[in-house]
Amino acid sequence: MHSYIERDLKKKFPETEGWQIERDPSWGAVTFDYQVWRRRFGTIQRYPVDVRIDTRVPADVVRDLQDRLVALASQEVKVTRPILFVPTGADISAVPDHVDVIPLKVLKVEEGDILWWRKTALHHPEH
Repeated sequence: MHSYIERDLKKKFPETEGWQIERDPSWGAVTFDYQVWRRRFGTIQRYPVDVRIDTRVPADVVRDLQDRLVALASQEVKVTRPILFVPTGADISAVPDHVDVIPLKVLKVEEGDILWWRKTALHHPEH
């Protein structure tokens, strides 16, 4: 799964623009699945990234994310905006607007289940 997430992060945050992707970053007891960051004009832009493989993002997961963001702020770690990866079609109604949600294109919620979902090229047999 990491390769799909990292591929999507690299598209959104190209290395050619100075972005670095770090897996499992930690600040003391505060951890995220990824961190995307760059230093530009003397300032650090930082996007902590979490991955939630479930049919929905419940309120307790959102509270945990908020608590970790508050803990980062208390350590004077500046965050540009948090990112949350979820399967395509997951219920994200509990996620606040200040969190960027990126759908994982390889996973899809369908009829309450998470399915492996990859678009394949259509093949038209010759007649």
